[in-house]
Amino acid sequence: MFPYRNDVRKILIPYLQQLTNEQWQANAYHNSISWVIEHMAQTEDYWVFQVGLKQNSRILNGQDPLTNYTHIREETDKVLHALQEEEWDRLVDVPNFSDGWRPPSEPTMQWLFHHVYSHEAYHAGQVGVIARLNGFNGPLF
Repeated sequence: MFPYRNDVRKILIPYLQQLTNEQWQANAYHNSISWVIEHMAQTEDYWVFQVGLKQNSRILNGQDPLTNYTHIREETDKVLHALQEEEWDRLVDVPNFSDGWRPPSEPTMQWLFHHVYSHEAYHAGQVGVIARLNGFNGPLF
């Protein structure tokens, strides 16, 4: 399931690895690339482990954003491959968010994974915008 889930990462991770510290922290936009990557890792952790599985966070404290970004996908992939077919339709208890957001579709485990991967694609595009606003090239998507 989700055979193309890591396509964004195949482009984004090599791009991130070549950034300078200044580019990671550049702030012509209200968020830096560093902030966005950390946000993506924390969001994946939140949805898969805390919401979907009702487990503790898997984020590595004190690590840089890229380490957490790659680590959390390794952990998520373990879950993805371990889920049995009958678990995909299990409903997930989505918390009430202060802005009123609710899932646009029935929040099953399958929806949860789709949400994580589409969230990542959205923010990968944001990385490109941040780079260009700060005067350097973004990833080639």
